Amino acid sequence: MSSCNSHHHVEEQKNPSEPLPIISVDGVVIEESALANELQYHQNPDFELVVQQAGQALVVKQLLIAYAIKQGIEVNEKNEEEVLQKLMSEEVSYSDPSDENCFRYFQNNKRKFTTAPLMEVDHILLAAEKEDLPASEVAKNQATDIINQLKVDPFLFSELASQYSACPSKKTGGSLGQISKGQTVPEFERQLEKLAQGLASKPLESRYGFHVVNVIRKVDGKELGYSMVEDKVRGYLTHRASYLAIQAFIQNLVAKADIQGIEIRFVEENIVV
Repeated sequence: MSSCNSHHHVEEQKNPSEPLPIISVDGVVIEESALANELQYHQNPDFELVVQQAGQALVVKQLLIAYAIKQGIEVNEKNEEEVLQKLMSEEVSYSDPSDENCFRYFQNNKRKFTTAPLMEVDHILLAAEKEDLPASEVAKNQATDIINQLKVDPFLFSELASQYSACPSKKTGGSLGQISKGQTVPEFERQLEKLAQGLASKPLESRYGFHVVNVIRKVDGKELGYSMVEDKVRGYLTHRASYLAIQAFIQNLVAKADIQGIEIRFVEENIVV
């Protein structure tokens, strides 16, 4: 897979000089050193969000420790994790999904249960930075000229790729091979999915520039039968039931507590099926 489409840019987390908030749970102040240490487990370019997530994790931990102590359970640094896991397993209950629920979920979400579509693609990349408008205009015009040449003589693709492409795939006539979901950058993938087999009539734009694309082969994803995915559906619904039960238990603790310095936010977990 060529680096010109599979490259992912990871932003470094910025740590501004603003002081960390003072967070307390029912009068117990969470130490700043504990909050500073927790930050490393929450990666995001938005530092405020990282502080919020780290603070929330420590608030929930403190609420669970306080709950365990109220139940007469001794909690110390050595047994803390084990005690909290045991507490959750004893206090949180949920029903396993029935066969009927599993099948109904499958029927209502058939699009989630398909084989990944496959495309075999050749491309020529005319490189340009998106912010560099003059260079982008030149690259787009050049890509359009190449498409016009290929409409006259499709067999020129390999030659034009080796001559003009800024992608390493130029060495193999522009071939990207077989591509499935997630193998190219999202904006390129979205446009590829809409293409029919054959030469694309217009250049496709991505963060790398403009692409002349020829879809050699396109195989649509196929729906899978229930028997093939039953275990996956059951696993997902069990996981979701467990997650929602734990969330409800924690929400109840939050509602009764006096929490200062942070707003507690609950979101539906995005569990991938």
